Amino acid sequence: MPSINSMLNVQRPFSLLHYAMVNNLDPRRVLLMAPLLFSDFYFEKHEFIGTLDAVYWSTDVTAGGAPTAFAYNAQRNGAVRGATGTTDNGVTAMYSPNVAYDSADNPVMFVRWRAPAAVSGFAFEILWSDAKTDEKLTSVSAITAGAVPTVGNGITDYGGFVMNTDMTLTTAIILGDGTTGAVNGAAVGTWTPTASGIIDMIIGIGANVTRAHIWDSGAFIGAFSATNGPDSGTLVRPSFLFKTLDTTSKTVDILKVAILSEENAT
Repeated sequence: MPSINSMLNVQRPFSLLHYAMVNNLDPRRVLLMAPLLFSDFYFEKHEFIGTLDAVYWSTDVTAGGAPTAFAYNAQRNGAVRGATGTTDNGVTAMYSPNVAYDSADNPVMFVRWRAPAAVSGFAFEILWSDAKTDEKLTSVSAITAGAVPTVGNGITDYGGFVMNTDMTLTTAIILGDGTTGAVNGAAVGTWTPTASGIIDMIIGIGANVTRAHIWDSGAFIGAFSATNGPDSGTLVRPSFLFKTLDTTSKTVDILKVAILSEENAT
C-alpha cells in the first residue's frame, strides 16, 4: 500500500483540482464532496448533541411569559429547543456571534427545524445578515402582497426567509438587500409551516443575490430567489428568531445547521 505522503503527491491536495484528477466536476458530485475539499471550501456542521458551543452560538429571549432560550434537548438525534413564552410578542432567538461570512464567497446555510404545534399567531426570521441592534427583536415589518417590506433593527445586508401572521401577507416571503440597490422580496407561494412539521431550508447568498429552497415534512415546497442580497465585502452571519403573536407559547427545535462556502482565503 502506498504511503500517505506518496498519495498526497498531487497539485493542491484536497482541492477541486485534486478531485478533477480522479472524477468529473459535475456540480452535483462536487456538492457532495465539498466538505472533504477543504483546500477550496469552508464547511461546518452542527448536530446539537450537547451543550451549545458559545463560540458558535448565542441566544436571547424577551422578558415576560417565561420564554426559554435555546438549549440542548435530549431527543432523537439531538436538538436545541427554545420557547417563546406566553406573552404576546415573546421571542426566542439563536444566532452566530461571529459575523464572518462574505457574500463574495457564496455561503450556503442548511437548517432543519421543527415548527411549533400551533402555527397561527406565529412569526419567524431565518436570515443571513449583519448584526442586529437587538437580537431579540424582529427586523422585518409591514409585509404586504406585492409591496416592499419595511426592514430595520440595524441590519443593512441580509437574505433569507420571513413570516409573520400579524402582517397583511400572512405567508412566508424571501427577501434580500444590501447597501447597494433596494430591498427585494417575493411571496413563497402560499406556504406556511405545517404544525409540528420538519422544515428544511437551504439559503444561499451571493453578491447582491439570495437563492433558497424549502422542504416541509419531506415535501419540496419550491426554489425561490430575491434579486438582491448582502454586498460583497460586508460580513454576515446566520440567525434564527421565532415569535409568538398571541398568548400561546411556541416551542421550536433546531435539529441541525450546516454551512458551506468557498474558501477564497488570502
